[in-house]
Amino acid sequence: MTRPSDPLRVLLVDHAPIVGGVEMMIRDLLTELDPVRVAPTVVTDTASPMRGKFSLTVPEMVLSLPRLNRNPLAALDWLIAAIRLARFARQSRTQIIQTFTTRTHLISALAGGLSGVPVVWRMNDDTLPRSLAAIAGRVPRRIISVSNYLREHYRSSLTITDLIPDGVPLPMVIPQAEARRDLSFPPEMLLIVLVARIVRWKGHRVFLRALAPLAADHPRLHGLMVGGWSPSDNVPGPLGGGEPYQKELESLVQSLGLTQRVTFMGHTSAAARVFAAADIVAHTSILPEPFGRVIVEAMAAARPVVAAQAGGALEIVEPDGTGLLTPPGDVDALTEALRKLMDDSALRQRTGEAGRARAEREYSLKLMAERFMQVWEEVASPT
Repeated sequence: MTRPSDPLRVLLVDHAPIVGGVEMMIRDLLTELDPVRVAPTVVTDTASPMRGKFSLTVPEMVLSLPRLNRNPLAALDWLIAAIRLARFARQSRTQIIQTFTTRTHLISALAGGLSGVPVVWRMNDDTLPRSLAAIAGRVPRRIISVSNYLREHYRSSLTITDLIPDGVPLPMVIPQAEARRDLSFPPEMLLIVLVARIVRWKGHRVFLRALAPLAADHPRLHGLMVGGWSPSDNVPGPLGGGEPYQKELESLVQSLGLTQRVTFMGHTSAAARVFAAADIVAHTSILPEPFGRVIVEAMAAARPVVAAQAGGALEIVEPDGTGLLTPPGDVDALTEALRKLMDDSALRQRTGEAGRARAEREYSLKLMAERFMQVWEEVASPT
């Protein structure tokens, strides 16, 4: 394949109702794309908390990207968004429309048909109904998956040809004492960290119940819960959470006698220092994780991980090598896995170092960016 002499003009479309893993991935990807090969533009929603935050150097277009529901007026809004995206793609001489979420997949499917611009989907979650995927999935020129778990999930309805896991920044080693000083945690603390959005399926209750018996035996133990929520999370069910769920968790902390042993940090932009401060990172999702970016971030920081044994985590964690796996929702198994690492500092160090090596080898930003650029160049190539 011959590379074009001019950089490919690629639209990266994301509606970003919250600052989540997909948004962090796009932000990081933009820092690693070769400007000789790719000229990216970000398209984001008018209500996105990421407006103006993806990059200081990459152009950004703001467009209303409405939710599609059964309301006929909402369908009209969705059609208008697709027409506007198609018009912008034509006017900017875009060569690839790259999307990352269910909402943007569907809008881009119509926009691509209207504009004639090739569309590439990257499947990051399992929220696109298979029946709808089978119809709209005929439009994209290529469909990428973040994990084999998602590729298998959509096997009957989508032809997914490429696997591109998230790449994460490989941070400089931050001394644990320095990170704890910055976060106001004492150096002698045995700190176990959970980084997860405040929604029920992330398994915060499992984490807290696993800590309770450990706290009685380890006076230096402290749990740190990092993650925020948005008003749209204030709904019942496993996918909801938000403020009501936050209050439920605070009540559970009190009833378990962990008031002085658990800290709620909320959302933070200092994730690198959080991981550096940790002794162990827990991943406790009770539903299969489409990928598990937090797991990779912890490994990149050379921290041992205990992860739920489902979904993308099975592809990331090498049992008894780069981390430990426990059945989703199994409080006793999580307690024992945490205890194993807590009681063996040498094991924590070996596991963390193995995780760092795997992150460097398999989950670097450079590798992720190269994989994206290769797909785009192949799709844009006339031969």
